[in-house]
Amino acid sequence: MTREDIRQIVMEAISETKPKPTEPEQYIHGYEGLAAHLGISITSAWRLRKSGKLPFYRAGKKLFFKASEIEKTLKSIS
Repeated sequence: MTREDIRQIVMEAISETKPKPTEPEQYIHGYEGLAAHLGISITSAWRLRKSGKLPFYRAGKKLFFKASEIEKTLKSIS
């Protein structure tokens, strides 16, 4: 075994243990953003949030929705 073979084996082992990069979480801002994302009216977006069917986050007076959670919730409702 050569030094280069050992180096290659070590590099393969390191690359296997590194976590795979993931895409950053996409956030939807406010009712307008949610309505545009879902293709519904702002009133319908407000009603969905108000009914408790959609998970949301609040930072002060601003609302945020995680796109992945919205999609997951909509699949479970259907």
